[in-house]
Amino acid sequence: MKTYNRQLIFAAACAGLFLFGVGVITFGSIAPDLKAKFSLDELEIGGLFSMFPLGILVGSLSFGPITDRSGYRLLLGACSAMLALGFAGIGLATALWMVQLSIVLIGIGGGAINGATSALVADISTENKGASLALFGSFFGLGALAMPFVLGLLKGMVSFETIVLIIAGFTFLLTLVYLALRFPEAKHSEGVSLAHVGQMLKNPVLLLIGFFLFWQNCCEALINNWTTSYLLEIQQLDGRWTLYALSSYVAGLSLMRILTGSVLSKIPAPKILQISMVFLVLGAIVLGWMSGLAWVFIGLVLLGFGLALGFPVMFGLSSSLYPKMSGTAIGIILVLSLFGNLLTNYIMGFLAKSWGIGVFSLALLVVTVVQAIFCVIVLKKAN
Repeated sequence: MKTYNRQLIFAAACAGLFLFGVGVITFGSIAPDLKAKFSLDELEIGGLFSMFPLGILVGSLSFGPITDRSGYRLLLGACSAMLALGFAGIGLATALWMVQLSIVLIGIGGGAINGATSALVADISTENKGASLALFGSFFGLGALAMPFVLGLLKGMVSFETIVLIIAGFTFLLTLVYLALRFPEAKHSEGVSLAHVGQMLKNPVLLLIGFFLFWQNCCEALINNWTTSYLLEIQQLDGRWTLYALSSYVAGLSLMRILTGSVLSKIPAPKILQISMVFLVLGAIVLGWMSGLAWVFIGLVLLGFGLALGFPVMFGLSSSLYPKMSGTAIGIILVLSLFGNLLTNYIMGFLAKSWGIGVFSLALLVVTVVQAIFCVIVLKKAN
């Protein structure tokens, strides 16, 4: 029996994803500040960035079985509190180990919130899950858009530490909201058996979805964490303009998700995803091989269009494959995808230290082309 308010649940899920978006983009936005504050080189920054997907990996591994067995309320409340502690830790850090611990906390809490809220929206959506998840996913973009925009707007007036502490306060308030709300009941109160998980891991469609999202995460890691350094050193943009440029990428991502969930909601989201792959490759070409501020903005907006629907569409496909175990299914593909983020940051850190940040252009083009190829394969197998 439905005993929850769907609109309130959807709004609370959107708020959680918004703050996760803030967390994801924060590290790329404040990378120059962290490098200066703790005297880090590119390889050390790459290692620091890689701690985030490690935290997300832990959160993504745990949320599925927990939500399928025990529901959403306590998990979301606990992980939101963890996210708040992570933000506060970055704002108060006086040593590098404090930043490292905070990044792991944000990763664990944010990873679980990302997966659990996605499964939650898939559970409460009755028609066109892809469109509903795209509209929900736009709040990730709005959160990611807010952080570099605010940092750029307040640069020189307010320290990044103060801004991150304010975010920690809002995240703690969300913890209280989660604990007060009523959520859908658990789907498997008896627990999820390892045999069921093993059967899911043998499903070729689910695995292909995971590998598609692996390359999606490779793209996102390059853009979120390395674009600012590339624009500063190769395109020679002012620090504030690099933050605004990064905001244009997230604006494109958010706009595409909003359009898919509203104006284009009658069109199957997988069809729109195929078109977006063209934008993705074009964006990589423009950003990496054209010079000038205007081309930077155009390239990043196109990349935002291209990456907007990867996760919403694949979450929808996964939850449709396993409607009674949606949390576990989404957790599996998230875990597979996170290895892309983890490996990309280490590899890009090594390449940037060895050959310079200019290698970013070629790396971005390669991963976008491979992702487009996987998109064709996945959608063909899923039909």
